[in-house]
Amino acid sequence: MVHTETRAVDIRSGAPCTVRTDGDQVVTADAVVVATGSPFDAGVTMHMKVAAYLTYALALDVPAGYVRPALYWDTEDPYHYVRTQPAGAGAELLIVGGEDHKTGQAADQGARWARLEAWTRARFPDAGPVRHRWSGEIFETPDGLGLIGRAPGARDNEYVITGDSGMGMTHGTLGARLVADLIQGRANPYAGLYSPSRWAPGALGTLLRENANVAAQYTDWVTGGDVRSAAEIPPGHGALVRRGLKKLAVYRDDHGTVHELSAICPHMGGVVHWNPGERTWDCPCHGSRFACTGEVEHGPAASDLEPVEQPAGDRPSASHRT
Repeated sequence: MVHTETRAVDIRSGAPCTVRTDGDQVVTADAVVVATGSPFDAGVTMHMKVAAYLTYALALDVPAGYVRPALYWDTEDPYHYVRTQPAGAGAELLIVGGEDHKTGQAADQGARWARLEAWTRARFPDAGPVRHRWSGEIFETPDGLGLIGRAPGARDNEYVITGDSGMGMTHGTLGARLVADLIQGRANPYAGLYSPSRWAPGALGTLLRENANVAAQYTDWVTGGDVRSAAEIPPGHGALVRRGLKKLAVYRDDHGTVHELSAICPHMGGVVHWNPGERTWDCPCHGSRFACTGEVEHGPAASDLEPVEQPAGDRPSASHRT
């Protein structure tokens, strides 16, 4: 049986394991595999081992056969990657990506897409107009290898596949085979290499830097807002507003209606930041992303940003909603 569009909000390992959904229905299983960007239920240790990054991409028209089919990437910082995609009727799209940054820790999305386009046109002068642009989230590990295997700690019959570092297609096959072997008690030569509990002393510096970066984000609890009040936020934009001891994520939609939310990520208490490129609220700690009106779009958070009743003075009148 396959359930789609079903959000898991609680996992209990054991014999058997149970998974509770947001509809309060419970799925029982002999084993649970949490295959996702950042497991919301795998413990603090797992969150210390994966770092959330946003990566940007463009799709441009190119003549068929213009680029030999392959995946290319460079070693610049930030790095770039290139591949083609058939677009029907002999047409192709050149997909170019890069300009990565820590999720929730940049607000210059337009400039990043512009740099990608400039980089592309300097190397592929026959490329046509940009047809699409978007961003995606990847989760990096300190040593660059995925975390695939038994979930750390006392979590009987619970397994994880995460830390794909942009190699999701590879891990889709490798992870399925490795975890299937572990569930069935078979030996797998890669179990130790990819173990989520492995110790990687060579990557200790990266691990410490990434976690120091996460710790620094919690200082947002005591800083001011981006603006003093919702009145300063133009339509179609969002900003953080300090109201007493509370920090609010405030979005004014295209009709002028103000939506006020708690700025505190329900996952582990980070303060979300506004992403103007895609009109989302992004958590700079562990990578959760929320729609402009607060609905969770990407974990590890398993619930929405909490709505906040706004003061009467901030509510737009009917004339302001037009």
